[in-house]
Amino acid sequence: MQKNMKISYGKPYPMGATVVGEDTVNFAVVMSTDETCGVIIYNRKKKTSEKLSFCCSNKVGNVRCMKVSGIDLMNCEYNFYIGDKIINDPYSKQVLGNDRWGKLPDRLRSGFYSDNYDWEDDAHPLIPFNRSIFYCLHVRGFTRHSSSKVHYPGTFEGIVEKIDYLKELGVTAIEMMPAYNFVEYAPKEEPKDEFAIGPYEPEEIKLNYWGYKDSFYFAPKGSFAAKGKRADISFKDMVKALHKAGIEVIMQFYFPSNIKQGYIFEVLKFWMQEYHVDGFHLMGEVLLSLLGTEPMLANTKIMCDHVPVDDIYERGTVPDYKNLALCNDKYMYDMRRFIKSDEGMIPAVLNYMKHVPAKIGDVHFFSHGNTFTLMDTVSYDRKHNEDNGENNRDGSPYNGSWNCGFEGPTNKKSVRTLRNKQIRNAIILNMLSRSTPLIVAGDEFGRSQKGNNNPYCHDNAVTWVNWKDLEKNRDIYDFMRYMIDMRKRFSILHGPESFKMNDYLECGYPDLSFHGEEPWVVDADPLSRQFGMLYDGNYAGDDVFIYVAVNMHWSAHDFAIPEIPSKYSWEILVNTDKSGFVTIKKDDMSRISVKERSIVIMLGKKNELLGTS
Repeated sequence: MQKNMKISYGKPYPMGATVVGEDTVNFAVVMSTDETCGVIIYNRKKKTSEKLSFCCSNKVGNVRCMKVSGIDLMNCEYNFYIGDKIINDPYSKQVLGNDRWGKLPDRLRSGFYSDNYDWEDDAHPLIPFNRSIFYCLHVRGFTRHSSSKVHYPGTFEGIVEKIDYLKELGVTAIEMMPAYNFVEYAPKEEPKDEFAIGPYEPEEIKLNYWGYKDSFYFAPKGSFAAKGKRADISFKDMVKALHKAGIEVIMQFYFPSNIKQGYIFEVLKFWMQEYHVDGFHLMGEVLLSLLGTEPMLANTKIMCDHVPVDDIYERGTVPDYKNLALCNDKYMYDMRRFIKSDEGMIPAVLNYMKHVPAKIGDVHFFSHGNTFTLMDTVSYDRKHNEDNGENNRDGSPYNGSWNCGFEGPTNKKSVRTLRNKQIRNAIILNMLSRSTPLIVAGDEFGRSQKGNNNPYCHDNAVTWVNWKDLEKNRDIYDFMRYMIDMRKRFSILHGPESFKMNDYLECGYPDLSFHGEEPWVVDADPLSRQFGMLYDGNYAGDDVFIYVAVNMHWSAHDFAIPEIPSKYSWEILVNTDKSGFVTIKKDDMSRISVKERSIVIMLGKKNELLGTS
């Protein structure tokens, strides 16, 4: 051992390597073995390495620990070892050797992480689920395309450069696909040794662009930082900039079955405390009944495909801040089936329009990372994953999609017009549903993956957001912005609770009422594909009425509009039919004709001239 290094008894917590002085580090790691084990210190400057063995007496349970002083923290790296086997630190907060995207690392080591970042006056926005609009993106794919015109494409810095765009669109949170440090290039068949590195032949290597795999969960991905910048600083700068803009940061985490639940606790608490992350979308094997009761995470959004509400909250209790939420694809498939005119979908759709769970949130979407984009949902009947190299066997065989009469791109005007209409129908339903809407990056201007519903291995134009589509499909973008603004503008459209569907304020109307082609009667026939909704904004202080006529049938239907007080007059805000607004006589606002596969939104406002001379 080098003369300047000294070993003393360490502490079994926190795990990993913790800097406790200018040249002193506490090491703690789980090692259930009788073999010689310890830490290897590598000095980059001197090009030397030193093995330091754990003392058998400094052991707590299966945790080996020791404190080492005399380490040159700026020039040294470390790994653990058992016998002749080198082991990467699963608690590593700074991963070295995986800083270049697309380069298979020949070795992985850990650096010594020390937090001296100036967060200034950073604070969590704490935006409730009912006032949130989520925007899901892949850090690299969001700005990697040259059309993004950012200085640092494919990075955390690239996201910062797009903050003005995100604010203009109206989103309140970004949800990042895995942005912790994963090795994107790996053997097609994973080695038995965790994080083992080659050598491998090129044909044995496959790209994992998404990052849903066992990873270094405590460190931001190095190759997502601008060249020459530390990933931890890059990530923190991004969070701080987004928070200043009033935008939250949600991280996706995938935990396979081999990851222990206690470890997951440590990961999430670390990111919340150290990186000021606002929430997590958890995938894989997660015991949410434990996470949901963790006091430190009570103000942190946690989303999962299943929330055991009864195991988390006592009967009759409602949390002060809803931090847990459902996030699964049931809504997506139901709503896709509805807009493509499947029968029997009205009951499910009406439930989404009125209901939100009492104690938790509910995040809904028309597309997500592992399915068709919104544009592809209306452009393809079948998946087209041939470029994945798996003979189109991968990906879900069912997408609830409809190509509107032609498979894939077409110049046929009638098909393109119908697709555009269906996209706007989807946007309306997404923004009017009672729970929290989520948009996938690029869906707001018609991004396509050419029918690929599982592009996990593509780092190219298939997965990159092409910002040229923003000008090409400006009408879709403008419509998305309009509907986001409408949802925010009228409080009745984004309340925190389910509609009561009755006149509990005794003002003559329920907060929300459902209608059919005739007022107050919904057609319950499974063959029905149309309904109406009347919102009384007085229940939320809006002093307006909003009537929505939804017709997903392939034929036009006439709707009788429910009567509202005479001091209000109707105007049409939205008609998704390309032929334009329906012509209605000023003295007859009792009926409206809604074209096939169209939605009309009407606003009832007070007549400002009423009572004037």
